Amino acid sequence: MADDLDGYEGAKVYDDWTVVRILVRRTSDTAYPSGWRYTFHYGALTAGPETLDDGTIRRYNNAHEDAKGHELHAAPDPEPVTIEFPGIEELYERFWDQIPKPRFDPSPDR
Repeated sequence: MADDLDGYEGAKVYDDWTVVRILVRRTSDTAYPSGWRYTFHYGALTAGPETLDDGTIRRYNNAHEDAKGHELHAAPDPEPVTIEFPGIEELYERFWDQIPKPRFDPSPDR
């Protein structure tokens, strides 16, 4: 599955104005010691009382992996939590298990 995730970008807006965005890339950039650059985002199109200021409800990312590690941003707490990186496949599965939206995956034909 890691090969299927490499290079994957997907997004879906739901009828309740929430959105899921996924971006996954293998990288040799030293800013990403895990070898992956990723964002698994679930949020609202418009920020509200149940989201962070940017609309995030739940997001895993490693935007600053070399300095901050792997992070979980979860509303309502504005401070991200540093997590242990279990591997890209396990984190992808965890994300989908934790959000209340129908799953979509990379197409093998992409």
